[in-house]
Amino acid sequence: MDKLLKNAFKMQIQSKEGFEFEEFMDELFLLKYGVENYIPIRRIKDKGNDGTILPEQKILACYAPRKYSKTDFQSKVLGAVNKEGDFEKYQKNWKDKFSNWEMYVNHEVSPDQFTLIQGLDGNTSIQGIDQILSIVDELVSSKKRKLAAYLGIESFFIQDYIQEIINDLLNASSEEDKALHFDRKSLVHPQRKIELNFEQEDWDGMNSEMVLVMAEFNTITNILSGYNDDEINTLKRRIINDYNKLSGKFKERLYNLTDHYTMVYGNMKDDEYVKCVKSILLYMFEQCLIGRKTENEL
Repeated sequence: MDKLLKNAFKMQIQSKEGFEFEEFMDELFLLKYGVENYIPIRRIKDKGNDGTILPEQKILACYAPRKYSKTDFQSKVLGAVNKEGDFEKYQKNWKDKFSNWEMYVNHEVSPDQFTLIQGLDGNTSIQGIDQILSIVDELVSSKKRKLAAYLGIESFFIQDYIQEIINDLLNASSEEDKALHFDRKSLVHPQRKIELNFEQEDWDGMNSEMVLVMAEFNTITNILSGYNDDEINTLKRRIINDYNKLSGKFKERLYNLTDHYTMVYGNMKDDEYVKCVKSILLYMFEQCLIGRKTENEL
């Protein structure tokens, strides 16, 4: 997971408090385990159960305060005068059927927290923000994107996709991709290619698609600013070489190259990934103005 996306996930998760954090954990574990293996529990009178992972025989507890207090944490776990702690509730109501108990917190686990939980009787553990981020990172792309949408950070996810695609293309580049030269003067703009390669009734649809994918051009520009000129030129040449290996007009080549990259590097079922691939291709086509000397050759 890209650093920018990881930080976006971290900030949003850490901002969740109380019931909001419990709801987020439900969303995360439903994506990880599915509805058949994870059971969310109502928020009121839950008898010490914030969620159940059936295959692992595990009861969850969540703790997400606005500000951490050692005393408050001990009270949450062990209880206090006239107050049952989450672990006591677990022992009374759930331990006979579910042998494991795990607490999740929205911050880094402190030594005091770790010592307290590890000292409890039975199979107990505690997980903090770093462990939660690892679970997020293990999700397949489509589920990770759903979680990003839930947290309102889907734009960062798009950046992560674009970064990932660019790196995949660069890592797979050959010596041939580093040596190709092209004549800019002989090239034709993609907008003209649309008019030449698509039926007139398709223009509106394709132009709308262009507008959609061009929305990511600023993102691509910002990401590429972190690469040197040799890497950017290698990326351009990689795309040019793969484009030139395909037959047909611009329309067929654009769709076929998009499908090829999506199948090799991503998930064909993920529409957002497909859009990112096409965005990068059209961005590079604009940069290189891939084309022919005469319009009838397009």
